[in-house]
Amino acid sequence: MPQPPAHRSRRFILKGRVRKPKSPSESDEEGGMPPKKPRLAWQETWSSEGSSRPAEDSLLAEGSSPAAESSPAAESSPAAESSPAAESSPAADSKDESQLLDPNKAWKLCKDSAMEFIEAYVSGTEKDKEEQKMLFLSKICALCRTVSEKGLTLDLHAFCRKNKLVENIMALLEKEPMDSLNTEFRQKAMETIAILSNTVVTALEGKKESLRNACYRSVFFLPPESDVPETERALYTKTMNAMDPMLAAFVRNCPTASVSAELQNILEVLLDFAGSRNSTVRERAVTRIERLSDFILSYFVADISDYNEKHKDSHDDPRELYIPILGQLLGHLFIVSCGIDSISCTALGALFRFYEIISDGRECSLTKDMENYAETHKSLKDATFPLIVMSFPCEIAEAFGGFLFPSERLDIILTALEALPDSSIHEKKGACSLLDAALDDPDYWLTDVPTIMECIRKNLDSIHTASARRCLDSLLLQLTNLMSREEVKNLLQFSPPSDSTALGMWEVVLAMPQALEKVLNVLLEDLPLRNWCTAVTEDTCIRRLAMLAQNHVSEEEFGNPVHLQSYLKHPSPAMRLMALKGLSTVSESPEKARKIQVVLPDILEALQDTNADVVLKALLVLRNVMARVERREAGRTALQLAEKLLPLFDHESSQVREHSICLFQAVTEAVLRQRKRALKRTVHSSLLPLYFRMRDQSESVAKASGEALVVAAEFLRRKELKHLAQTKQTCRIGECLLQQDGGRVEEYLQQSQPYLQDSQTVLRLEAVRFIGLAARYSGDQSEEKQNEIISVLRSSGKDVEPMVRCLAAQTIMILASRRNRTSGRRFRQLWCC
Repeated sequence: MPQPPAHRSRRFILKGRVRKPKSPSESDEEGGMPPKKPRLAWQETWSSEGSSRPAEDSLLAEGSSPAAESSPAAESSPAAESSPAAESSPAADSKDESQLLDPNKAWKLCKDSAMEFIEAYVSGTEKDKEEQKMLFLSKICALCRTVSEKGLTLDLHAFCRKNKLVENIMALLEKEPMDSLNTEFRQKAMETIAILSNTVVTALEGKKESLRNACYRSVFFLPPESDVPETERALYTKTMNAMDPMLAAFVRNCPTASVSAELQNILEVLLDFAGSRNSTVRERAVTRIERLSDFILSYFVADISDYNEKHKDSHDDPRELYIPILGQLLGHLFIVSCGIDSISCTALGALFRFYEIISDGRECSLTKDMENYAETHKSLKDATFPLIVMSFPCEIAEAFGGFLFPSERLDIILTALEALPDSSIHEKKGACSLLDAALDDPDYWLTDVPTIMECIRKNLDSIHTASARRCLDSLLLQLTNLMSREEVKNLLQFSPPSDSTALGMWEVVLAMPQALEKVLNVLLEDLPLRNWCTAVTEDTCIRRLAMLAQNHVSEEEFGNPVHLQSYLKHPSPAMRLMALKGLSTVSESPEKARKIQVVLPDILEALQDTNADVVLKALLVLRNVMARVERREAGRTALQLAEKLLPLFDHESSQVREHSICLFQAVTEAVLRQRKRALKRTVHSSLLPLYFRMRDQSESVAKASGEALVVAAEFLRRKELKHLAQTKQTCRIGECLLQQDGGRVEEYLQQSQPYLQDSQTVLRLEAVRFIGLAARYSGDQSEEKQNEIISVLRSSGKDVEPMVRCLAAQTIMILASRRNRTSGRRFRQLWCC
C-alpha cells in the first residue's frame, strides 16, 4: 500500500472512505464505549454544532461527487456507502488528488451540487422529512458561503426568488409544533436566515417582517425551559440564542440611513410580546430586547461612530439613532424593572445599555431644558447606575430624563398610565413610581396635557386599586394646574357622552376643590360666566356645575333649577354620579350649600336610584347641605328626608346603610328641640330597623344604628329604651319596644317579616325570635291570628342555615301549644338567651 503524499491535508480526505471495522475487543459487548451514532447527511455539511458556517472539507468532498447529490433521495442511498467501489486504490487516490488539488473546480462542483439539491427539494414532495429539511438549510448555507467567499459568479437574488427560499423556510417554521422542541430545525432555520441576510440582503426585501413573526411565534410560545427534561435544555438555550444573531444581521446589513427604521420594526413587535400575559413569552421577549441592546451599543459605538467621523460636515448625525418607539420601550422596561423575578434583572441590563447609547449619542443635540434637567439630576445618575439593581423606576427615569426628547417623555407617561388598569402588583407599583418622576417635575414631563388627559379618561374606569387611584388623582391635580386658558375652555366645552369613560376625568377633577378652583378662575378671566352659559342642554352639565361653584353668582341667576334637573335625571348612571360628585364638592361651602336647596327634591329622588354609587354620593351631598344650613331651613327638609332614608337602612350596600343611618341621626338631632309632631311617626318607624341593624355584621353599621337609636329614643322621650341602647343590651330592646308600644305590635310584626329573607343569618335569627316574642304581646290572640304567624314562620323552616330552621321549628311548636301553662317558662328562656 503506497504512502499518502506528505502534503495531503486532512480537509481533502473524501468522506466516502470506508473505515476498518473495529476489533471484537473494541465492541460494546466487551465492555468498551458504545459506538457513535452515524452522522446524518445534513450534519456532514454543517461545520459544527451551533455554527452557521459549513466546513470546507465537507464542501470539497461533496463537490467531488455531484452526481451522488443530484436529488434528495440520492443523499440517503445506502448503496453509496456500502459499495465495494468505495474502497480506495492507489490509482483512485491519484485521480482524486488531482481533482481535489484544484480548489476552484471543487468549489464550483459544491455550488452546482447545492443548487441541484435545493431545486429538487423545493419542487419535491418530501419536504416534511426532518433530515431533508435540515439538508435543505445546510445546502442554502453552503451555497451562500461558496458564492461569497470563493467569488463564484451567481445571481443569488434571482436564485432565491425563483426557488422561493425565504417562503419555504417560513412555511417550514409555521409547521413546527408550538408545544414541543424536539429537533434543531428552528435553531438552524434562524442561522440560515442570518446567513442569507449577510450574503444576499435583497433576498429578504419585503419579507423581513413575516420572517421575524414566524420565528417569534415558533420560539416564544414553547413551554418553559424548566418544564422540559434536563437533557433537552441545552437545545432550548441554543434555539433561543439563535434569534439574536439573526436580528443583529437584519440591522447590520441594512443601509446606515435605515438603521433606525429597522430597529423600530424589530422592537415594535418584541414590545408587543414583552407585554404578554404569559410570563414565559414575556421573559423571552425582554431577553431578546436586552441582547439586541447589547448589539446596538457595540454597533453604534463602532460602525456608526466611524461613519460619523468620516461625515463630520454632514447635516444629519446618525449617532442620534432616533427610534420612535424608544419612549414606549423605556417605559415598559422601567415598569418591569420593579419586579422581583428574572425579567426585572434582564430589563435592568437593557436599561443600562440604552442609557449608554442615548447619553453618548445625544450629547450634541440636547436642548436647554434637557441640559438643565440632566444637570439637576446628575448626582442621582451617578449614584443610580452603579447600583442600578437597588434603584426605583422613578430614580432610573429621572437619570434618563435629561437625554429624552419631549415625545419620548410623553410616551413613557402614557405607557405608565396604560399599565395601571390591568397588570401585576409589581407592575402597578412600577407604573406609580414612574409617574412620581413626572409629579416631581411636572413642567418638564407633562408637556402635552390634552393627550395625557385623554389617556387618563380612557383608562380611569379600569383602575381600581387604591394606590393607583391616589397616584392618578395627584397627576390630575398637576395637569389641571398646568392647563392653559385655551385648554380649560376646550375642556369645559367638552360634551360628555353617556358612557362612564368619557366622564371619568371630570369625576375626579370635580371632586378636587383645588383643581375645580383653578379651572373656574381661568374661565372667569377669559369670559364672563353669565354670557358663556347661554344654551342650557343636558350636555352642558359641566358648565352649569362651574356656574354653581361660583360664590358671586346671585340667587336670581341660579334660581331656575332646570339647569341641574336636566342631568340629575340623566338616563346614564355615570352622568348622574358625576353631577352629584360635583355637587358634593361645591356643597362644602355654606353659601353654595344654600344654593343647592333649589334642587333638593331632585337629590332626594336620587336616593331611590338603583345604582349604589349614585345613592351614596347623594347621601354625602345631603349631609353637607343639612350640616351647613340654618336649623329653621333644616326643619323644613327634615320630615321629607327622614322618610326617604328609612328604606335605605336595609340597602344591600353596607356603606349606604351606614351613611343613611348617620344622616337620619343628624336629621333627628337637628330638630330635636322642636320635636315636630309630623316627624314623630317617622322616628317611631325607625326604632325596629335600628334595633335589628344593631346586630349587623358590619361593625360600622351596628355602631351607627346604636347611636341613632339613642337619639331616636331621646326624641321620643323613652328613657328606658335610651338606657338599653346606650348600654347595648340588645336582647332586652325588642321586649322593651313591645311592652311600651302595645298599640304598635301589629306594625312591628309587619316590619319584622322582611328580615326573615335578609342575606345575613344573624338578622334572620333575630327576626324569628322577635316574631315569636311579638306573638305573646299581640292583642289579637285568636286562633286565626296565631295560624297567620305560624304560616309566616314556616318559610324559615326551609332556610339554608340549620340554626334558623331549628329556631323556627321550636317557635312554631311553642305557638301551637301556647295554651299549655308550663310552656311559659320555656318560652321566656328561649327569647332571653
